[in-house]
Amino acid sequence: MKGAMTDVYMYLGKEKLASGDCQGAIADYTEAIRLQPDLAEVYSNRGVAKSLIGDKEGAIADFTDAIRLDPDFAPAYSNRGLAKSELGDNEGAITDYNQAIHLNPDDAHAYYYRGNAKSELGDEQGVIADYDQMSRLLQQQGVLEMYEELDP
Repeated sequence: MKGAMTDVYMYLGKEKLASGDCQGAIADYTEAIRLQPDLAEVYSNRGVAKSLIGDKEGAIADFTDAIRLDPDFAPAYSNRGLAKSELGDNEGAITDYNQAIHLNPDDAHAYYYRGNAKSELGDEQGVIADYDQMSRLLQQQGVLEMYEELDP
C-alpha cells in the first residue's frame, strides 16, 4: 500500500510541477519521501521545485540526498550544478556537470550548462568545446533539424 501511495504522490507532484504549482509539488514530493525515503528521483524532483521558487540551498540539499541514494543518477548532478551556478559557485557546478557527463555523455544540456559555468570563469576554449559538443549531440539526436524545420 505504501508503494502505491508513494506513486500517487510522485504523480501528483509531477503534474503540479508541470503546471507551475511548485509549492504543491513540494508538498506532494515531501509526502512521497515520508512514505518511502529511499527514492532518489523524488528528492531530485523536489529539488527542481525548490530551485524554481528560489530556494537554491534547499534544492542543493535535495539533489545531494538524491546522489547519496543513487550515485549514478545523472540528472541530480546536472540539477545540483545548475543550482550551484545560480549561487555563483561555478567551480562546484563544473564538478557536478563533469560527473553528469561522465554518467550520461549524451546529455547535451549538461554540456551547455557546463559551458555557461566555464564562461563565467573566463574559460573561452572550454566554452567553445562544450558548445561544439552540445551542438554535435543535438544534431545526432535530430533536435537541430527539428528546429530548422520550424524556422520559416
